[in-house]
Amino acid sequence: MRPLTKIYSMMAFCAVMHAQSGPPIMSLSELRPGMKGQGRTVFKGGKIERFDFEVLGVQRNVSPGSSLIWVRASGGPLADTGIISGMSGSPCYIDGKLVGALSRGIAQEKEPIGAITPIEEMLEQLRDIPDAFSFKTPLILPKIEAPKVLKSAMRGEMIPLAELLGGGAIGAEAVAGMNFPVFGTELGPEAKALWQGVPLRFIGSGALSGNGMGEASPMEPGGMVVINLLQGDMEMSASGTISYVSGKKMLLFGHPLFNLGPVDLPMWSGTVAVTVPSYNNSFKLTQAVAPVGALRLDRNSGVAGLLGAEAKMVSLRVGLNLGGKRNLNFKFEVMDSPFVTPNLVATVLLQTLNTHIRGQGFQSLSLQGNIKLAGQSPIQLECMVADLNAGRLAQYVGGITQAITLNPFEKATIEGISLNVKAEERLDMTLIAGVRTLKARAKRGETLPVLVTLQNIQGVRETATFNVNIPPSAKPGKATLLVGDGFSLLATDPDERAIDLASLGDMVRALNGSLRNNHAYSLLVQSQPGAGLRGSRIEGIPPTVSNLLGSDGDSTTNRLQRRIVSRAVLPLEREVRGLVSLDLEIE
Repeated sequence: MRPLTKIYSMMAFCAVMHAQSGPPIMSLSELRPGMKGQGRTVFKGGKIERFDFEVLGVQRNVSPGSSLIWVRASGGPLADTGIISGMSGSPCYIDGKLVGALSRGIAQEKEPIGAITPIEEMLEQLRDIPDAFSFKTPLILPKIEAPKVLKSAMRGEMIPLAELLGGGAIGAEAVAGMNFPVFGTELGPEAKALWQGVPLRFIGSGALSGNGMGEASPMEPGGMVVINLLQGDMEMSASGTISYVSGKKMLLFGHPLFNLGPVDLPMWSGTVAVTVPSYNNSFKLTQAVAPVGALRLDRNSGVAGLLGAEAKMVSLRVGLNLGGKRNLNFKFEVMDSPFVTPNLVATVLLQTLNTHIRGQGFQSLSLQGNIKLAGQSPIQLECMVADLNAGRLAQYVGGITQAITLNPFEKATIEGISLNVKAEERLDMTLIAGVRTLKARAKRGETLPVLVTLQNIQGVRETATFNVNIPPSAKPGKATLLVGDGFSLLATDPDERAIDLASLGDMVRALNGSLRNNHAYSLLVQSQPGAGLRGSRIEGIPPTVSNLLGSDGDSTTNRLQRRIVSRAVLPLEREVRGLVSLDLEIE
């Protein structure tokens, strides 16, 4: 395992001291088909080698204000491999002038034809590299309202990353039919499903045995750089080539990583273990060697970093208790991003569980943990799975993390995430088999006993009692008693009124007060007329006004809205499944 301490190599400082100002550049207006030049990249180890190219033409307005220079490359292994993933960022020169960075290839190509991102565009988008990452950066979030994210999290579900990013904003190589490669731990099918619809290609490549880690390429144009998205007891990283160096500032890739704007990620020097030829998409198998700086900008035309800078990541700890026989502890650091952090956390938990718990047979997984936030109460995590489905635990943790990172009020500073999972050699599951009351009518202000029949996986039944308080504020008339597990109840949306959230603190309190799937709950629900205005409920308004306002913000309907008037909980400390409803009359 690579150490997590920020020990910067002498190579990084030497590179900072000796980096020269950028070379002269060649503008698009000077280019002509047939012009020839040379590029710089690493094919093996840390040695920068040259390859040749011929300009085929300029494709203008690929997107507004963006152009591509199409070239045919040759030299090195390119005749056998075509354009190689990992060459992204390779600087290309004509007559000593920098034209741009090789950034794209074509999947299943018959010859090495690729595209260059003009250096003018890279300098325009990436010149203002911040010296320090600002954690007060205003949020730029998808158009997903807070209640939608919150309700998804409360149901133990994640919103797909592809939906958040607009269906494929990651990795500009995908424009040319090539998925951006991410190296590290080999992901299983469930973990890969968390990234479905996002143009990333996960390639398992742990540390290779042999004579050390190999020679690191120099921190100059043509050298290899590795960007760590996840590090520690599991690793995920992207690699590419340095395009431009000026002092401490470096431009890379010629295409985005995630196109997130300001970022803060560890930047390492790299070495190429081997170039893997493929009929579909050849790639460099790259290894990180030593930390050299931090990635600070992620834009459409490329990424930019600072040599000698330090990156801040989110600390994640996962503890496993394997049936009381063995305890395992793992430490990780994950990228700090509203979009990507939840997926990385879910991926780490899923991979850790699938590696150390068996995939078949009777076993239950119970999770306890917390997410510590600066200036807020810790978010308590509690979930149980009795079917060996580690993916459900991962979705639950990822969904809660999403609710925090995607809140529209302020950027949440996560100080650390701690997860503890206990694996038991039994199925700790209870079904709600039946519900009954001693009477069908109840008076306001009294306590109503509710008898619940619980059945375990072997079919053994037991009876438990809820004491449901009928509050004086309940309306005379019909009511519905819902008894079930937390997730099933939340899926029925028992309280249809607008969720009133005004701050990150409100979001934290809502998450800490949400229903869990390891308890049984009793909810007394009534319907009443009403409408919402800017998230606040208006009671007892005339029907004509209600028609104008709509029901809780919906201007097209006017119907009775359900609300929870009483709630009781029966802690069971095992997974609960089932939902039963009864009709009551309130006097």
